[in-house]
Formats: sequence, structure tokens, C-alpha cells
Amino acid sequence: MFKRHIAATSLGFALLTATAIAQTSAPSPTAPAATPAPATDAMKAPATNLAGQGKWRATKLIGVDIYGPDDKKVGDITEVLFDKTGKIEMVTVGVGGFLGLGSKDVAIPFEQVNWSDQPMAAAAPAPSAGGSSASGTTATAPAASAQKAPAMYPDHGKITMTKEQLTSAPAVTYSGS
Repeated sequence: MFKRHIAATSLGFALLTATAIAQTSAPSPTAPAATPAPATDAMKAPATNLAGQGKWRATKLIGVDIYGPDDKKVGDITEVLFDKTGKIEMVTVGVGGFLGLGSKDVAIPFEQVNWSDQPMAAAAPAPSAGGSSASGTTATAPAASAQKAPAMYPDHGKITMTKEQLTSAPAVTYSGS
């Protein structure tokens, strides 16, 4: 009985080894070579760096904070909705709830969101030109330590609706999903 188990195990091991070797072997020289697909002009073009060209990545837009007119956060983007031509029509903003529980998505037309690349603290109005501090010297902004690469998404968006207005707005439903 024990010999049968050893024989069956050895046979199984041999079959598995042969399969693994067959998967890693180089193709035989007699096998017909696959014809490569003709390269299109788009495939021949060098890679394009889109940073700094005013283009945003939809995957990075999800999660961007949205603020109301009182500069208080009302939610963050949960979805980006496109039309058939690829134009962004709406974004959905998750409002209400706590840590994602009990929240709902509300659709906002893309054109109604004022996008900013500057962080909220930097987006505050700057002092008027020629302003002076209490000591009588002209205030200047500190120099940036290093030039940072342009982001492929905005820092935040602002809308004219408050969190209370968004919370009372109807939730987005997706049919067929």
C-alpha cells in the first residue's frame, strides 16, 4: 500500500515538473514565427509628457476636496461622469455620513466647480500690493524652496452650495449597475 502512494506521488511530481519545464522552455526553431502587427503612427511616436499642459487625470480627480462658499469642506469627489464624446459633464461629491458610512453622492455640473491648483491656505486673498506690516516694512511672500512639477489634478474645488444644501439635495443613483 505504501509503495502505491510513493509511486503515485512520484508520477504526479514528474507530471508537474514536465508542465513547468514546458512553460519555461524557449520555442522550438521549427515553430512558425508570429507575424508582428504593423505599427501605427501613434505607436511609432515617442512618449508624450502631459504634465504642465493643462491636462488632468480622472483617477487623480477622485478624492479631491470640495469646499463651499464659506471655505468649509463639503465633501470630496467620488465619481467623474463623461458623455459619449469624452467631455466631463458632472462630478459626484460624497456628502454627509461619518468615515464613509451613511454618506450619499450628489451630482454637480462640472462647470459649476471653480478649480484651484493652490492649497486652501494659499488660496486665501493676498494682502494688497504695497501693503506694509506694523513695523513699516513691505510684506513679501517667502520664496519657494524648489520649483515643483505641475500636478495632473487640482488641489481643490469650490462650489456655491453649502454642506447643508448638498446634504438635502437628491442622491445620485446609477441604473444598471
